[in-house]
Amino acid sequence: MFRFVIILLVFVGLVPLVPLLLDYQADQTSGSAATVLETDDVSGARRHRISANRSGQFVADVHLNGQMHEMLVDTGASTTVLPLSVAEDVGIFPKREDFKYRVSTANGATYGASAIIDRLKIGRINLRNIDALVLRDESLSTPLLGMTALNELDRFDISNGTLVLIQ
Repeated sequence: MFRFVIILLVFVGLVPLVPLLLDYQADQTSGSAATVLETDDVSGARRHRISANRSGQFVADVHLNGQMHEMLVDTGASTTVLPLSVAEDVGIFPKREDFKYRVSTANGATYGASAIIDRLKIGRINLRNIDALVLRDESLSTPLLGMTALNELDRFDISNGTLVLIQ
């Protein structure tokens, strides 16, 4: 009887961990760079969770003016930055003379064009009129979700390999 009680207690203690284990297994078997989970807070706040990829980076599927693009979340980037090809795909068409802002990137110094992203959506989080910078494709291959977007959230937290965006 005592063994039965011990086994029952262990089983009851492990049951709450089953959803976490299933999420972990789904993360390991999915081919995406990051697994994104959405929940609503009791307070009504919108939350969006992004798991770090194998490189420790947070990559999210983001709708820019209605077009989906994968973006690297970069808390070290002061501005949200789009490669020219992505900007054009989402309806932003800077002119040659608009590339007048000198910026330093990991690939060296270059010039960027100022832009506004009318609508930016990550899961159920909706942001409007986000300041951005457009760089030529040879200067930037991956769009960056920088602080001009992240500062529009109520807050964001990084803990245990998960980035939580809260609006």
